[in-house]
Amino acid sequence: MPAETQGKSEPAVKIDVANESAEELPTSEARDGAAVAHVEHKYRYLLADVAGPHADDLKQRLLDFEIEEDPARKAAAEARVIEMLSPDERDYYLALKDSDVEQHQVTAYAGGVSNIAPLDTRQERQILDAKLRQKQRYAATLRDAGLDRDSLSPAEREYAHAQVAGALRGYLDDFLVEVSASLTPEQYTLLKNYETTEYQHELERLQRQINAK
Repeated sequence: MPAETQGKSEPAVKIDVANESAEELPTSEARDGAAVAHVEHKYRYLLADVAGPHADDLKQRLLDFEIEEDPARKAAAEARVIEMLSPDERDYYLALKDSDVEQHQVTAYAGGVSNIAPLDTRQERQILDAKLRQKQRYAATLRDAGLDRDSLSPAEREYAHAQVAGALRGYLDDFLVEVSASLTPEQYTLLKNYETTEYQHELERLQRQINAK
């Protein structure tokens, strides 16, 4: 915002701007707190599954992994996470590691229905876990459709469109079937409406991606 800078008022303006900028910079403590909150939310169900004495150690290792930026050190941090997990816990960790989109969707849906048909913790976990299971099956179909290739022929694009549409529809239908028994009729209807909208956005995004190849 423009400020008056005439006469002796100018230094005061400069001090105010400097103070405002300093206040906007997150402190180390704030960044650390945000990182801990992120790990506690993202891996909340995995941490709940791990035996009590080991949960704090696991949380610290997950935090080390999430905040590390150097590829080699990040790989080492992940190895330290995996070494303390059982095979089932390891599979769950790997699913949660790349679940930011799904976590956001579940949080958005749960927040949207909180004043109408609120979910309990068990229902939120069932929705997230079902999403992650269906995501693994869906991802395999996307790879088969050739989306990882730099270019596609017209025939390959047509095939990719058909594969993606079918796979995405199957993902939606199978997911809704899996969670339906865990929800009330009202919760299910609201979830179906939300997921159908998300499905349409994702289909359009993938169609644009295919057409660009």
